[in-house]
Amino acid sequence: MIAELLARTGRTVIGDIPPDGRDYWAARYWDRDTHEQHPLLRADFLKQKETIARYLADYAGDVKEITEIACGTGEFTRLAAELTPAERITAVDISVEGLKRTKERVKHPNLRLIHGDFWKDQGIAQTEVVMCLDAIHHLGDVKQVLTRLRSFVKPGGTFIGNLWTLDNFHEFQRQRYGKAEHLRRTAGYLGTALIVRASGGRLKTGAYRTQLITNKEALAILNEVFDEVVEFTVEPYFTGFVCKVGDN
Repeated sequence: MIAELLARTGRTVIGDIPPDGRDYWAARYWDRDTHEQHPLLRADFLKQKETIARYLADYAGDVKEITEIACGTGEFTRLAAELTPAERITAVDISVEGLKRTKERVKHPNLRLIHGDFWKDQGIAQTEVVMCLDAIHHLGDVKQVLTRLRSFVKPGGTFIGNLWTLDNFHEFQRQRYGKAEHLRRTAGYLGTALIVRASGGRLKTGAYRTQLITNKEALAILNEVFDEVVEFTVEPYFTGFVCKVGDN
């Protein structure tokens, strides 16, 4: 398929240059609500949310604090508020509008919202449970992102996350946009990859804002970054995981 060839070529050209979509996401927000209504992908988005809800029920059932990085419009923040006994929830995002919607959506007496780039010092304290959902692949090099996320987890604590993976990417995109639009977008990705590479990584536009890796690559990285991978749930387009940080 032409789209697959374009994507492989673009990925080769990009190499190890990480995406940088900070300006892109600061000016908008991840609208999960709309995607959950997609006629062909709705069931997959809802299944992924069910997986994360189970993680929260199973691994955050006795915690006092939860931090969510890149909370978007707060749908998973809402689940944390409703499914766990957390007395304090901190939600961080680079989008002002996203945080506004989170505040409207989440009913919790001790919800703290932080506006800013998680790569910078935002005064984010370590907590028992840290979440980052629908976002890791947008925040930069996946291994570097996960390493930074781990730094927010208290010793002995838990990290809950997910990734949009490369394994069935083209199938997902064709259902999402249609064949012609997917081909157009993939060609645009290759063009952007060439610009990024030619500039030595200095030009990083919102057109390259996602680093997609395979499930196999994801599991290997998680095993490098965390002390234990407790769950690794592979679904057609998303992979969820629960990881532990050691006591020392």
